[in-house]
Amino acid sequence: MFIVPFHPDHLGEALMQGAYVIPIQDQTRFLNVTAYTGDTSIAFTAYGSSKILGMGGFIEIYPHLVEAWVIISTQDSKYNVRLGRTIVKMFRKIMRSHPSWQRIQAAVRKDFDEAKRLIEFLGFQNEGLMRKFGPDKSDYYRYAVVRNEPN
Repeated sequence: MFIVPFHPDHLGEALMQGAYVIPIQDQTRFLNVTAYTGDTSIAFTAYGSSKILGMGGFIEIYPHLVEAWVIISTQDSKYNVRLGRTIVKMFRKIMRSHPSWQRIQAAVRKDFDEAKRLIEFLGFQNEGLMRKFGPDKSDYYRYAVVRNEPN
């Protein structure tokens, strides 16, 4: 497995490899968000055997607030543990290098139990249910880590 900087083309590549990543109606919107964040975004893509396993990163909303996102595009169980460990390692490294981020938040689909376990392992707390939040009107939970750094 190897990691490269994220590029919006990676989502299209994952879809061409047969991954069901996000609903069709929201792919263009997602690509627009990731393409135009410039220096306020940090994101990576994980490859294994020349296939995209997943991608994720942080989009800065304000200097103190970022939205974390992860898209897992593989169902290959031989990569699951390794990919999970890589996500945890990179998340912690990026968090240490950005002490000004006081709130890191993420939306997790209500029925995605593996993602809920991962985000809770990373120290996020569930802040509540957001009904009809997803592009397909599915319910999501809002998770966040709030750090008490000086203003």
